[in-house]
Amino acid sequence: MNPEAAAAGTTPTGLVTLIVGDFGRTGPAARSRRPAPASTTEDLAGSQQGPAQWSCQWSADGPGPVTAGSEGEPDLTLTLGTDDARSVRDGRLEPSVAFMQGRLKTSGDNALLLRVLGWTATPAFPAALAAWSAQLKP
Repeated sequence: MNPEAAAAGTTPTGLVTLIVGDFGRTGPAARSRRPAPASTTEDLAGSQQGPAQWSCQWSADGPGPVTAGSEGEPDLTLTLGTDDARSVRDGRLEPSVAFMQGRLKTSGDNALLLRVLGWTATPAFPAALAAWSAQLKP
């Protein structure tokens, strides 16, 4: 059990990893058939080493602290194009809408996915998103 979860009295239900970048047929590169500018990933990730990744342990109460990078083998992976990630961050795109439109790709535990998407529809999500964005900027 993760120490933060033990201290909070919650049981972790899984590790969630978010990957942001323009891959395959997502993002503006797919629509225009031209490569995305190199700076788009850098804007969100702070690195040109590849797609940005963040992870957090998920419990029955929601997400734990978010850390940059991958903390191990995730139970659920969420993949989002750079422009769509900006839209989610700015409050212009709901994660559940992105999922239903095929813009948010997932792999792994579907029950955990439903918990994550349900939590993104609560008032806690915008505040957490703002805190994470501020914390993870280079």
